[in-house]
Amino acid sequence: MAVLYDSPICLAVLNPKGRDPHLDYSDGPDGYEKGVHAPINFHAYAAATYGAFFDSVEDVLKQKDRFDAVLVLIRRRTWITLEAVQELKSKGMRVIVSWKECSHNQVSQQLKTARAIRAYGRILELTDGIISPTLAWPPRCGKVGQNEFWRKLKFVPTPYPVDFPSWDFSTPADSRVGILIGTREFKTEARNHIHAITRAASLAHEFNIPRVTVINSEKKRGLAMLDELASAFPPGCLRIIEKPLPYLDYMSLLSSHRIVYQMDRSTVPGQVAGDCLLARTICVGGSSTIEKIAFTEYSDDGSIRLKDMFDRMVHLLHDEGALEKAIEKSQKRASKRLSFEAVANILGQISEEW
Repeated sequence: MAVLYDSPICLAVLNPKGRDPHLDYSDGPDGYEKGVHAPINFHAYAAATYGAFFDSVEDVLKQKDRFDAVLVLIRRRTWITLEAVQELKSKGMRVIVSWKECSHNQVSQQLKTARAIRAYGRILELTDGIISPTLAWPPRCGKVGQNEFWRKLKFVPTPYPVDFPSWDFSTPADSRVGILIGTREFKTEARNHIHAITRAASLAHEFNIPRVTVINSEKKRGLAMLDELASAFPPGCLRIIEKPLPYLDYMSLLSSHRIVYQMDRSTVPGQVAGDCLLARTICVGGSSTIEKIAFTEYSDDGSIRLKDMFDRMVHLLHDEGALEKAIEKSQKRASKRLSFEAVANILGQISEEW
């Protein structure tokens, strides 16, 4: 058990009628336990505030007096979230909301029907606050006024437990080798997965990189595509992990590489970059929220030329001092803005405005 600071707020996070079971973080986040969801993504808001994660309104209401507010996740069937918001509000609870899948493309795909748009608009009217874990703001729909919408909307990045020693998955920097491709999907265009792999192949040839690893998440289709791409690499360089790994194995794999490279432009919160923070490695090339905060000089802000990016990558791949310095700098940034304690304090401050 680990309680390292006093949180100014205690949040219940509710995924109404979801699949993830109840988890209580009143004693802080334990070290990783097999089969238990790690305190990342939306679970992290609960864990950072010593709150709890729920899948039913009824269970939240049983502990109503414990929580300062309930963060309800907006799902594809927005009317399910609306029902939860209405019931919680009727019982006098303060309610805030956030899209569970919150990139621009994901939100657009979830607002495909009049029913979904109508329920979402009503959610925005009823809620006391709106959290966006990315700088890709959710859309304003329904009768909520523009001024009211912007008063409710707050940017709060998903926290990562960099301040908890039990969530340090690092390995010695001098034992790390090569590049791990951070993305896994060919089918999502904004991930730019094929471009990241082929550019890693060019780097491997030009700078004698001995290992590039990619994780396949698309079964036979993905393996067939990766087998075709392997010929672009030096012999024996590309290592293909045939399917997603269990969490501890994945974190061990992550921390065994010098850098993680991706070209993800999908306006996501940045779980891969957050995983890199816990593995104490560097994430290069993407544009997620976590990347922009923790790995600023290695993220894509729309202005970095490819040559500059490759030069920075190569420096990390071959210079031990540069890698150690980059890791130290990213951890300091994360401690200040992304740690559990930092985000708990942010949530406490903005709750006073709702």
